[in-house]
Amino acid sequence: MKRLLRLVFLAIALSAGVALADAAKPFTADTPAVLAQHFAGKPYLLAFWSLDCPHCQAELELFARLLRERPDLPLLLVSVDAPALAPQVAARLAELGLSAADNWQFADARAERLRFAVDRRWRGELPRNYLFDASHRVQAASGALSETAVRRWFGMVTE
Repeated sequence: MKRLLRLVFLAIALSAGVALADAAKPFTADTPAVLAQHFAGKPYLLAFWSLDCPHCQAELELFARLLRERPDLPLLLVSVDAPALAPQVAARLAELGLSAADNWQFADARAERLRFAVDRRWRGELPRNYLFDASHRVQAASGALSETAVRRWFGMVTE
C-alpha cells in the first residue's frame, strides 16, 4: 500500500508539472518506471550528480545555462546524496539557479539499491547520464558530457 501511494504521488507530481522550489522530489526504486511512463514517446535526459563531485558541478553549470536558454528541456537532475543532505542539495541548486528545474534526490541512504533500479551495470561513477530517445533506447555516459554533445542531443545546435 505504501509503495502504491508513493507511485500515485510521483505520477501526480509529474503530470501536474510540480516544481518544488526548495526541495527535490524523492527518487525511489520505482521512479525510473514512473519517468518512462511520463515521457512515453518523448526523449529526455536523466543526469545523476553529487555535491562532492567536481565534474558534476561543472556539468550542473552547463545544465543551468542551457535551461536558461530553453526552460522546457526534458532534463531531470538527480542528486545521489543521502536524504539527510537535502538542505545542502537545495542550497547548491539555488546557487546555480536550478531550483525550478526538475530536481530529484535519492530517497534511500542505500544508494546501491537505487543505482541498481536505474542500471544494473552502474557502479556509482559520477556524473552519470542517461539519454533516452523517443523510443526510450538509452545511451549511458559516465563522466561529464560536453556542451556540444548536450546541445546536439536536445537539437540546440545550428550547423
